[in-house]
Amino acid sequence: MSQSPTLVDIADRAPDGGMRAWLVVLGSFLIHSFCFAPTEYIFGMFENHYLELYPSASHGSIAFIGTIGSSTTYFAGFVSGVAADKFGYRTTALLGTAIMAIALILASFASQVWHLYLSQGVLFGFGASLVYYPGIGAPSHWFDAKRGFALGVAVSGTGLGGLALAPVTQALMDAVGVGWTLRALALFCVIIGAISEKLASSVPEKKPTGLVVVKAFFAELKVFKDPQFLSLTCAEIAASIGFLIPMYYFQTYSLHIGLTAQNGALIAGISSGASCIGRIALGFAADRLPKTLVVSVCAWMTAGSILIVWTLSKSFGVYLVFAIIYGFFAGGYVSLVPLVVSETFGSHQLSTVIGFMYAASGVGMLSGAPIAGMILDSTKPNINYLPVIMTAGGTLLLGAICVTAWVFFRRQDKKAKRDMVVTPSTVSTAPASHH
Repeated sequence: MSQSPTLVDIADRAPDGGMRAWLVVLGSFLIHSFCFAPTEYIFGMFENHYLELYPSASHGSIAFIGTIGSSTTYFAGFVSGVAADKFGYRTTALLGTAIMAIALILASFASQVWHLYLSQGVLFGFGASLVYYPGIGAPSHWFDAKRGFALGVAVSGTGLGGLALAPVTQALMDAVGVGWTLRALALFCVIIGAISEKLASSVPEKKPTGLVVVKAFFAELKVFKDPQFLSLTCAEIAASIGFLIPMYYFQTYSLHIGLTAQNGALIAGISSGASCIGRIALGFAADRLPKTLVVSVCAWMTAGSILIVWTLSKSFGVYLVFAIIYGFFAGGYVSLVPLVVSETFGSHQLSTVIGFMYAASGVGMLSGAPIAGMILDSTKPNINYLPVIMTAGGTLLLGAICVTAWVFFRRQDKKAKRDMVVTPSTVSTAPASHH
């Protein structure tokens, strides 16, 4: 998650509150409420309708629309950070908002699936990156002791956005069709973008020179030798493969087990609401409990909810329970990643380390849901979701194992640093005790 300014720690002491600080959090909250909605949190609504509009398309080819959008947002993180440093957050965010709106309008006129790859996928993802990355790091400049809670509130916008937009999107599609729904979302994007840009752009400015940025960038490459970075990055890659699969298939799986499309939209919306609560509650918990414990619980519960509860979901009630558990803990995990990176590597490395990690996870985002779609298509004519569930759960289980490895390396690093502090004092006091 890139922030402005990139690679430079601009605040030694964060104010940890105040009207201006919380307005910045509100701006970041609004950014989250929309940037990933059309490619992740409400894409399941689009997937079902696109399958009807393009009957010759496969589940995998339709899922590829959303994953292209998400992965483009992650891949373009470095470009967004550099743009914000050079032109300022406000200019970058306004440009990104315009690109997102144009992308959705173009998608509304699509007549072939590849048109959606370019519009709702690549173009929207790039625009979202210009808004998302420079703005998401903003709360970290204003909070220290309350950073986990502030970041949790900011990223909870994703859950609340999904909660509100999922049923509204479904209702619009039923009433006016996909095209006008996309145009309505474009208008909503402009409104939200204008408000959030005004709020989140009130970040302390200190622009490094190009030479400083280049030197700092190459200096940060040393993290690739750090086992903590490698284990966290592996966790991100593994988890990102399975992360989108439950969200993309909320509606189609609902139809598979005999529920209605409206039931699927409701389940998707409630899952997003649970994600919103999880991001705030678990961010709050991370300020008071060991972060390693909270992150580990999130990772293992997310994997377990898929492997156990989704597997058993054959009715509305059980599937809703799965959606709530998954949303709560997956949302919490997402909100805690920037927090543990900041604590592990320092806020001055936050932009670069998160950028490296998210760029790597973009590969998983790009491939996960389409692979699940191909697996699902391979079970025709008797559609069977169990292989899809095992794919999602297995990759998230691998992610949880990597998080556990990070906890181990984190403890080893803390122990080594404590030993370095204790050893010199022991040596310096030894002669005095001898005399």
